Amino acid sequence: MFSENDAPAPDAVDVGKSVRASAAPALLLFTATLFLSALLLFSVQPLFARMVLPRLGGTPAVWSVAMVFFQAMLLAGYAYAHLLVRQAGAGRALLVHAAIMTLALLWLPIGVAAGFETPPSAGLPAWLLALFAASVGVPFFAVAANAPLLQAWFSRTGHPHAADPYFLYGSSNLGSFFALLAYPILIEPLMTLGGQSRLWTGLYGALALAVLGCGFVAMSARRAGATADDVADPARPVTWRKRARWMALASLPSALLIAVTAHLSTNIAAVPLLWVLPLAVFLLTFVVAFQRSPLVPRRAVELMVPFSAVGAILTYGFSTPLGGLLGIAINLFAFFAIALAWHSALVACRPPARHLTDFYLSMSAGGVLGGAFASLAAPVLFESVVEFPLLLALSLLVVPEARDLLRGRRGLALGGLVAGALVLVTAIDKVEYRDRSFFGVVSTRVVGDGAYRVLVHGTTVHGAERIVGQTVGEGAARPEPLTYYAEGGPLASGIALEQARRDQPLTVGVVGLGVGSLACYRRPDEAWRFYEIDPAVITAATNPALFTFVSICARDAAIVPGDARLSLTQEPDGAFDVLVIDAFSSDSIPVHLLTQEALKLYAEKAGSDGVVLMHISNQFMELGSVIGAGAAAEGLTAARMLHIRPEAETAEQKLSSDVVVLARNPARLEAYLVRGWKPLREREDIAAWTDDYANVMAAILRREGLL
Repeated sequence: MFSENDAPAPDAVDVGKSVRASAAPALLLFTATLFLSALLLFSVQPLFARMVLPRLGGTPAVWSVAMVFFQAMLLAGYAYAHLLVRQAGAGRALLVHAAIMTLALLWLPIGVAAGFETPPSAGLPAWLLALFAASVGVPFFAVAANAPLLQAWFSRTGHPHAADPYFLYGSSNLGSFFALLAYPILIEPLMTLGGQSRLWTGLYGALALAVLGCGFVAMSARRAGATADDVADPARPVTWRKRARWMALASLPSALLIAVTAHLSTNIAAVPLLWVLPLAVFLLTFVVAFQRSPLVPRRAVELMVPFSAVGAILTYGFSTPLGGLLGIAINLFAFFAIALAWHSALVACRPPARHLTDFYLSMSAGGVLGGAFASLAAPVLFESVVEFPLLLALSLLVVPEARDLLRGRRGLALGGLVAGALVLVTAIDKVEYRDRSFFGVVSTRVVGDGAYRVLVHGTTVHGAERIVGQTVGEGAARPEPLTYYAEGGPLASGIALEQARRDQPLTVGVVGLGVGSLACYRRPDEAWRFYEIDPAVITAATNPALFTFVSICARDAAIVPGDARLSLTQEPDGAFDVLVIDAFSSDSIPVHLLTQEALKLYAEKAGSDGVVLMHISNQFMELGSVIGAGAAAEGLTAARMLHIRPEAETAEQKLSSDVVVLARNPARLEAYLVRGWKPLREREDIAAWTDDYANVMAAILRREGLL
C-alpha cells in the first residue's frame, strides 16, 4: 500500500500512460522497419552481382570479391552505428543518419557506375572493389547501419522489452531469410535487373521514411520518460576479452557456412542454387537464437550437435546410401545444430542495451574473419575441402561454450567419436591426384578396375582416358576420346561433318578444356585454340603423366587462360569455322554463357559460314528451350541431338550427351538434319535469357517435369 507521500504525482502517472501508449505501436514500427531493411540489404547483393557478371565474363571471382566487399561494408556500417550512438545524442544521430540515407539517393536506381565500362588487364580485384564502392557502396552502407542503430533507438522507447532489444535482430534476419528465398523463386524469374533496381529504389524510399519515424518515436519517448538507458544497470565497461569472445563465437558459424557450401557442391552434389540452402539455415539460426524465449530447448541442442557432427564428418569420406539428397540433409542438419549452439552462446553473453552496438560490431568483425578464412585462406592452405571436417571438430572441442555441450563421461565419449571420425576420414581421403584453385577442386581417379583415369571437378566427370594398354611417351598412339566426346556422339559428329565439308583445314575454338579430349579430332594443319578459366584444369590436362590428349594430339595448340566470354571479344569476327561451347562449373553451365548476348557473340566469331556447337548436357536444368529462345531472338537456326548411349558403352566411359548446333545460314544445318539432328524450335512460353534476365528456377522445374 502507498502512503500519501509514496503516491506518484499526477504528472508522473500521465507520463507513464503516455509512454506505454506510444510503446505499443513502436514495436510494430521497429519490427517492420528492420524486416524491410534486412530484405533490401540481402536483395541488393545478388542484384548488383548479376549486373556485373556479364561485364566481367561471369568469372566466379566476381562472387568472391562481392562477398568480401559486402562483408566489409557491413562491418563499416556497424562501426558507423556504434560511433553514432556513442558520440551523438538522439536528435543529432537522427539528423546525421537522415543525411546519409538522403545522400544515398544520388546512387539510385542501382546500376554500374560510369567509368567502369572496360575491366583492366591486371589488378582486377582492386578494380572490382572500386566498382562496387562507386556503384552501391553508399546505399549499402546506409542500409547496413540500420540493424544496430534501430535496436539502440528502440531501447529508448520505453517499451517493456526496451531494456533487452536483441530479439529484434531475429526480425532483421527474418527479412534476410525472406529475401534469400524470394530472389531465385519470385524476383529473378519475374523481373529484369532494371525492374529489380527500380523496385529496390522505391522500397528504399519507404525504408528511409520508416527509419525517420523510428527516430522520432525514440526521441519522443526519451523526452516523455524513462528509457532503457535510464533503468539499465550502469554496466561494467566492455573489455577486449569480452569482444574477443563475441568475435570467436561469431567467426566459426560464418566460416562453417562457406565450408559446408563448398563441401556440398564439391563432394555431395553440384545442384544449381544449392548455396541458398546453407545460407538460409545460417539466417534461420539467428532468427531462432535471438528470440526472447528459446524456440529449441538447450537439451535438444546438446543431443543434436555431437551426433549430427559425426554424421556430417563421415559424409566427407563416404557416399551416403540414398545419394546426394541424404548427404545434403545430414550436412545441413549438422550445420543448423552447430550454428544454433554457437549463436545461442553468443546471445547468452550479450551485454546490456547500452553496449548493444559494441556487441554487433564485434560480432560482425568475427563474421568477416571467419568468412575470410574459409573463402580466401582455406583454398590456399588445403588441397581439398578439409576445412569442413576440421571446423566441425573445432566447433565441439575448442571453445568453452561449445565444449559445455559435451560435459561428463558421455560427452568425453562423443568427443572421442568425433575425433575418431575425423582421423578416419582424413586417412581415407586419398585420391591419385588433386589440385585446388579458386574455382574448385580438381582430382583424378582410376576407375573401371584400373582401366580408366577420370578427371572430376566437384562431383562431375569432365573427361576420361584409357590407361590399360596405353603407350606413354614418344611414339604413343593417339588416345581415344571418351565420355561426352566419344565417337558417334554429337560433338564428334559435328566436327567430322565440318571437316568433310571443307577442302581447307578448319580453324576451331573450344571453350572449356576438360582433359583435352576433343584435341584428338584435330587434323594436321588445323588451327585449334582452347579457352579455360581454371588453372588447375590446365595443369591436369597438360600433364602427360595424367592425360595425353593435349601432349600427343595438340601440343602446339593455344590454351588461353581466363573467362572465355571476355577472351572471345578480343577475337576478330569470323575467326572460327567451328566454335565449341563446352564450359561447365562442376555440372552447371555458367548462366552468362547461355544468354542472348552470349549467343550473338558466338555467332559473330563463327561468321556467316561457321557453326557453333553447344554442349548442354545437364542433370538438373532443361536448357534446350533456353537456347531455342535465344537463337530465335538472334535470328539463328538451331538443331539438336540428344544421344543416349547403351549401357555397354557407358561401362566403357562413353557417356550420353545433348548438343545444339547454331548457324546464321539455315542451309548450313541441312547436313546435320540428314544425319538425325532435329530442328530446335522456339517455345513461345519461354523467354530468352539475357544479361538482364534469367530464370534458373524454371529450367530446374522443367527438367523435373514440374513446369
